[in-house]
Amino acid sequence: MRTAARRCSFFVSLAAFLLPAFSCGHKPTHPQALRNCVDRWNQGNMVGWGPGPANVAFRRPNAREHSSIELSSRRQCIVATPAGDGTWTCVLSSTGAYWCPPLHEATGPRLPENATLDRRGMLELDSPLNGTHPAPPLAWQRYPRVDGYVHPWTSSGELRPGLRFQGERRGRCFLAAETVRSAVSCLSGVSRYDACFPQRRPWQRGDLAACSFGPGSTTFTRWVITQGSDPPIFVPWSRIGDISLGGFKDEVEAEYGSEPMYGYRLHGGTVDVTFDRGRVSAIRFSTPYYRTRNGFGVASRIPLGPCHRTMGYPCLHLWHGFMWNLTLREKPCSCWVKVGRGSRSLPATGRNFLKPWFFIDVHRGRVSGFYFALKFVD
Repeated sequence: MRTAARRCSFFVSLAAFLLPAFSCGHKPTHPQALRNCVDRWNQGNMVGWGPGPANVAFRRPNAREHSSIELSSRRQCIVATPAGDGTWTCVLSSTGAYWCPPLHEATGPRLPENATLDRRGMLELDSPLNGTHPAPPLAWQRYPRVDGYVHPWTSSGELRPGLRFQGERRGRCFLAAETVRSAVSCLSGVSRYDACFPQRRPWQRGDLAACSFGPGSTTFTRWVITQGSDPPIFVPWSRIGDISLGGFKDEVEAEYGSEPMYGYRLHGGTVDVTFDRGRVSAIRFSTPYYRTRNGFGVASRIPLGPCHRTMGYPCLHLWHGFMWNLTLREKPCSCWVKVGRGSRSLPATGRNFLKPWFFIDVHRGRVSGFYFALKFVD
């Protein structure tokens, strides 16, 4: 998700967009220019990058960078971060925000490291620059921003004052490998915009999105979304809608927004998502909106079926690998339980607490909710 926008129908060339911010007026000395490079990066709130080493310089692009990205041959701010045997090349654009390439192949050679990125993407030089002054803030930096892209909507769904629309498109929106962090991609014909911000999340058909013209830009394309998000899909026992066990927190929040304290209120019920180290570690839901292909979900009935003598139990009811009414927390749970991802459950014991656990809650003979977790948490 740590990528920059790609607009297939961009109305200016990349080279023009990436003209260095220092190309006008007096050429600064190298220490101050380097200080500006670092400050502009940090002012962009580049949370999608780091932690790790980096090379930051005010320089001309090298041959590999010049051939892989359409860059001006002038000196400019370049932040390069390790990518396999090379680097990804982020370049300061004319707006004073950094443009970074999609994270596919390396765009530059391996370079000596002279700076460090922390977990929030803050860049710090290994050696301080004495006698320099901070880069002054830019007008677009008064807006909330992530990875250099302005977030255009207020909490009430209004376009922030000072931002504007230019042009209108329509099409479906989704997440892709190139999607900008906290944004979505939107497609119209063969043109795809990778830095679009829906007016509300999850979105519905006919809702609006604002698609950025680029990092640091205060101009957006007005986008009419033609297909809703959060489909009524239930994939046992790993996914509902567009939320999957093991999925990225960034992807969930891009589509559903930040999770409220007591979970997402969706479709007449609650969807509670637990995250661990940036990944979805558990999903609990009680809405009947999500259904399997054969219609199974909340409010469905599960037949008890015959009694089995197995796993040390004199009488155990089984259903698709689930076990009925096990004693958990010192009393019968009135639920179906399955441990592990196999067709048959592993024993529901402490030895398997670090395996995936799946629960189906039942009330008055009907399913009342589901809970999937990558490990058991008592």
